[in-house]
Amino acid sequence: MSKAQFSEILHKARADKGMSLRQLSAHSGIEFTRLSRMEHGTRPAPGLPQMRRLAELLSLNMVDLLVSAGTPREAVEQLLWVERLRQAKRAVTLAEYSPEGHRAGLKNEFTAHVISRDGAFCTARIGSETWSLIAFSDATQLRVMIPPEAIHVLSEDPQGIMLTPCNVFRSRIKKTRKVGALSNLVLEVGGIELNALVLRKPDQDVSLNAGDEVFISISPVALSTEPYGRLKGR
Repeated sequence: MSKAQFSEILHKARADKGMSLRQLSAHSGIEFTRLSRMEHGTRPAPGLPQMRRLAELLSLNMVDLLVSAGTPREAVEQLLWVERLRQAKRAVTLAEYSPEGHRAGLKNEFTAHVISRDGAFCTARIGSETWSLIAFSDATQLRVMIPPEAIHVLSEDPQGIMLTPCNVFRSRIKKTRKVGALSNLVLEVGGIELNALVLRKPDQDVSLNAGDEVFISISPVALSTEPYGRLKGR
């Protein structure tokens, strides 16, 4: 598929289906005015759930649609993979941990101030560190949710062996506690406290202790973002 803009793909697919803007708006749940501006290229693409709905309604390939909205193709499969893992409800095998309600996850919500954009990729400030994010919004402030299970804790700097771009920061463990088969680590990263959940091997003792200096690695596509101020549960 040639490199086409999201607005062009959206307009052509809708016309091919013989749907009016109002019909597409009604079926997709996207406001008519916003949808019209998307087709004219004056509004950014919507979030992932609405992108999927558009792909279903217009018989479009989800990967191509995300790429047309500015997401590099190499990041798209990982983005969809992360979402599929969430939908699979992996928590069944992780004892008492529940991604949607565990307090470790509830504490990992922060306000990010966007510094620059390249399509859907953003750099933003959280605390005193600069993070890489994916956001399908032109908002200058974002609410960022960091899944505790998406944080990889390492004893050495992984930058030299990383195969894909990741957020990598030096950190210090403030405290640890057991959560079923997991260890909940409270990490100090750039002036914020971040909760990580690390699977403990049954045949080993926990080797990570309060006061240890570690590195953390978090993929940009594992982070959930939305415009700051939007109500949760939308």
